[in-house]
Amino acid sequence: MPVCNVFTNPKFWKTFFVENQYSYDQIPDLTGKVAIVTGATGGLGYATVVALAAHGAHVFLACRSRDRAEAAIQKAQADILQLQFDHPDGHYPSSTSSASTAEKGLAQTQSFQPYPFQSSTFKPKLDFLELELGQMDKARSAAEAFLAMGLPLHILVCNGGIKNRPFELTPDGYENHFGINHLGHFVFTTTLLDRIRQSGPARIVILASFAHEMPSSSNPIPFELLRNPTTNQATLIRYGQSKLANVLFAKALTRRLAGDKVWVNIAHPGCTDAQIHMAVEEMKDSRSFYAFSRMWLKTSYPVKEAALTQLFCATAKEVEEKDLRGRYFIPVANEMRPNPVSENVVLQEELWTFSEQAARGEHGSKL
Repeated sequence: MPVCNVFTNPKFWKTFFVENQYSYDQIPDLTGKVAIVTGATGGLGYATVVALAAHGAHVFLACRSRDRAEAAIQKAQADILQLQFDHPDGHYPSSTSSASTAEKGLAQTQSFQPYPFQSSTFKPKLDFLELELGQMDKARSAAEAFLAMGLPLHILVCNGGIKNRPFELTPDGYENHFGINHLGHFVFTTTLLDRIRQSGPARIVILASFAHEMPSSSNPIPFELLRNPTTNQATLIRYGQSKLANVLFAKALTRRLAGDKVWVNIAHPGCTDAQIHMAVEEMKDSRSFYAFSRMWLKTSYPVKEAALTQLFCATAKEVEEKDLRGRYFIPVANEMRPNPVSENVVLQEELWTFSEQAARGEHGSKL
């Protein structure tokens, strides 16, 4: 099984013994930058939104529910201040670090350093963008709605998606993991691509997973099964195929942007403690799974820490300085070789053509 690429790679094991390669203190001042994060109302997406906004970016939360987005925006106001408090050495917008005359005088006499959150002039910029990844026409409409605002786009984080869902077809007639995790992001991203090019230097971050190593190397993405309403593929394999599609898409996109100031990279955030606790709750009657989960937790990451890998791809100066393009990063911001299948240019182009045809509705009527 190709997943052995992970466990036989010394770089993977080394990550358990080295310090994180990126931190919140290293995120630069993002004033003037515009970002979109998909799947932004919880987990890794929400942590990414908070970090980007805390450093001055105008962030759009791209998701289905306005109510959930507005609740997340409200919650983020406090979490942004908390992040700035927890990381006072960070590179925040100049307005957040401007102390009053009284504070400056106190600093001179008592070595007092005002925290960024003490400024009343910093106003995080957070907005909702309605996005339905499960329907390609709606994903396109969401991108067009953003384009109509006339804003630049410097950071796109393709974070949203589903995992381990029962089999069903999307309204467009595609296996649900592939349709939401790949096709929705393919349409959304390619519709925004000209604006991203015009906004360079810019970043596109595509989230993947170790699960992209699971599909068979002989037929890693069985295109003929993606619209089959009676497929009996295992859930993990279907999820893995969608994650392999994410990596293939990022590789193909990197080639198309080789001459542009747009850096595309792939992030595997690792398993978060929140995900494990959720799985434990879902399988609380299984003693064997409960025991396994205790060990599993030892290799998991708190959500804020896990988000640092995608934040590295989205913000680190090193990405541009070293011209890191089409690279695959695992926690925390460690580069590693992905599944060798993902380097197959023929497969990358086959997926790209299939996805373009799907976006144009050329695979037949909806099932």
